[in-house]
Amino acid sequence: MKEAAKVRLGEQIRNIRKNENLSQEQLGQKMNVTRQAIYKWESGKGYPDIQNLIMLSELFEISLDELIKGDSSFQGKIKVKGGTGMFSNRSLLSSLNYFSLFFAPVFFPLITLIFGYKEMKQHGKRAFISHLIPTVTLIIIAIAYYLSAKLQGTQTPNSILVSGGTIIISLITMGVIIWNIKEGVKQLRT
Repeated sequence: MKEAAKVRLGEQIRNIRKNENLSQEQLGQKMNVTRQAIYKWESGKGYPDIQNLIMLSELFEISLDELIKGDSSFQGKIKVKGGTGMFSNRSLLSSLNYFSLFFAPVFFPLITLIFGYKEMKQHGKRAFISHLIPTVTLIIIAIAYYLSAKLQGTQTPNSILVSGGTIIISLITMGVIIWNIKEGVKQLRT
């Protein structure tokens, strides 16, 4: 590898490490390497092997291209292995947060919030909140039904309240479904 490329990668590692407020010692501990190894990489006197490059990429939540070349234009060009080449990994996973409304509502976005990349966490948070909206609305309506029946001294809630609640929950659910589909498609196109 040319010296200029080593120095450029070293500067990239140093800049990202400092941006994450990590010392060389702290980064070394996270990667199970010595502080001296980090120093060598950053000063251009050494080069991390492919396993360490991948670990840096995952730790800093950036693509290998962006890490090595310092060029974010390559980030979206990584294709889904075995796929048609239409989608990048990140756009596909980000879109699944929204489409999960149909197969794993609340759970998939929650998992993404915990384990996902920075960009995916943003989409996971938005999808998670949108998935909760119908659930919270349903709980509020159920409480209103219960209170209505108690106040009337009957076993059944007011029929107008039931009709209105059904219409409200249906409209909110349809709005959430449409919004999630729109956002999921938007992510696939990026």
